Amino acid sequence: MAKVKEIYNAHLVKIDELSSTVRNFHFEFPERPRFDYRPGQFVMVEVPKEGKTSRKPYSIASPPHWPNKIELCIKKVEGGYVSSYFFELKEGYVMPMEGPLGVFKLKDPLPPHLLFVATGTGVAPLRAMIHTLLKDGHPGNMTLILGVRYEDEVLFDEEFKSLAAAHTNFEYIPTVSRPQTWQGETGYVQDVLLRHYPSPEGRQIYACGLVPMINSLLETLGKSGYPRETIHFEKWT
Repeated sequence: MAKVKEIYNAHLVKIDELSSTVRNFHFEFPERPRFDYRPGQFVMVEVPKEGKTSRKPYSIASPPHWPNKIELCIKKVEGGYVSSYFFELKEGYVMPMEGPLGVFKLKDPLPPHLLFVATGTGVAPLRAMIHTLLKDGHPGNMTLILGVRYEDEVLFDEEFKSLAAAHTNFEYIPTVSRPQTWQGETGYVQDVLLRHYPSPEGRQIYACGLVPMINSLLETLGKSGYPRETIHFEKWT
């Protein structure tokens, strides 16, 4: 029997400006308890368009243990109807959404070392995974490699720095592909990963980003000996 589509009314309570083109939207569910979900999953939001409804998926950027809320980290895309609609929203807006959806989830057994790789807002589902693992006291090592073009686009930078300072098993490596005064890592995420961790032994990768980034990652790591089955990913179009 087909699963009945469940729509929840999510109330927008806060908007964080993370960069000139990215905002983090905080939604709460005062009308009824929020759906349960696994870190890595997404919601399908619904916005009005010309008398009809336009639907678009967005990964949940917050972990399930943050009570009765979710966060959506959204980049304003030139010509993108739904993302432009989000950037016009004010606190108090009620947005219908369906969830949880998607199969991008952590898979047991977890390896000794988890490598999380993202570009831009692709960090959203990985952020949910990392917070969940740290809250659960996951004993293995974790590394987040977050790539952006310019240094003023690094998302959740202070948050990830704080997590790395508080947890010895969590490593945070931001990298910028078009640096100006940036003093940290530079280049593409797949090249940074191989500079730090050329051997695949004991490691699995969870990656999220646009299709070209994921394809480049798969090709580069495949040539370097990372088995395809150790790389879990979600491609965004």
